[in-house]
Amino acid sequence: MSDTSPIAVFGAGGKTGSEILRQAIRRDVAVRAFEHSLPPPSDRIEGVEYIECDVLNGGFADNLEGCRAIISALGVALSPSTAIHPPPLYTEGTRKLILAMRETSIRRIVVTSAAFVEPQPSIPAWFELMARPALHNILQEMRAMEKTLERETDLDWTAARPGWLLDAPFTGEAIISDERLAEGCLRCRHADLAASLLEFVCENTWVQAKPAIGRPEENRFEDMTALKTELGIA
Repeated sequence: MSDTSPIAVFGAGGKTGSEILRQAIRRDVAVRAFEHSLPPPSDRIEGVEYIECDVLNGGFADNLEGCRAIISALGVALSPSTAIHPPPLYTEGTRKLILAMRETSIRRIVVTSAAFVEPQPSIPAWFELMARPALHNILQEMRAMEKTLERETDLDWTAARPGWLLDAPFTGEAIISDERLAEGCLRCRHADLAASLLEFVCENTWVQAKPAIGRPEENRFEDMTALKTELGIA
């Protein structure tokens, strides 16, 4: 019998988080959305329970009661300030989630990391040279988050490693591979990532693993010009 208890989604207001909510409702999966600032009622997704939550500074364990798992879509928007001093959402935020799990006996957690926390043989050299320096401090936070999870041997964790995220419609064609992106994959659509995160929880797959998620895209989404535009590089 399938578990009908809700999945707690943190970072529910972001691009990936909102996709998780929409896809969960379409699949008749109960979700509880945790977000720093709640959207106005007119922007909320019907059927979703919303909870205002400051992961870094607030107590939220009571709001997790009855949930079967956590999906963390917490992320840092890239800007000059966050690139230099990223807020500790990945490290301290994940630590707070783990503490709340201990209080509520939740064992399953899926977090969002990135494929680029370690070198990827299939990634073009120009991408490594341009993107990695800009993302260095954020990737360090993600790497530390993964190390924290690896030490939690009694938890059923998954650290999803999407490729360079793309805001485009769902395809259902994401290629999932162990730790490193499949050959020819550089990008990952938010919607395809959301579907993968839901699948990891609902099917209980990739436990204590770091699946890389990507999909070949048109050249206009993968070339150097696209990267410069999205990173704000002149």
